[in-house]
Amino acid sequence: MTKTFTENDLVRFLYDELNEDERLEMRESLCADMELRSRLDELEEAKSALDAVTFKAPNDVVSRILYASKNLQSI
Repeated sequence: MTKTFTENDLVRFLYDELNEDERLEMRESLCADMELRSRLDELEEAKSALDAVTFKAPNDVVSRILYASKNLQSI
C-alpha cells in the first residue's frame, strides 16, 4: 500500500524531522511520484529563499521592546 503524504510530511522531510522509517518511505515515494517530487522541489526553493532573507527591526521598535521588557522585570 502506498502512503499519501501531506504538505506537513514534505516539510518535515525537508527539515529532517522524519524518523528513519518515514524517511525511507518518503524517499521511495519521491522516486515513484513525480508530482510529489515537484512539490518538494517547490518547498526547497521556498526554504532557500527564506534562508536568504534577513530581518531588521527599526531601532525605535527595538528600543520600545527593550523598555517594555525592563519594566516587566520590575513587576
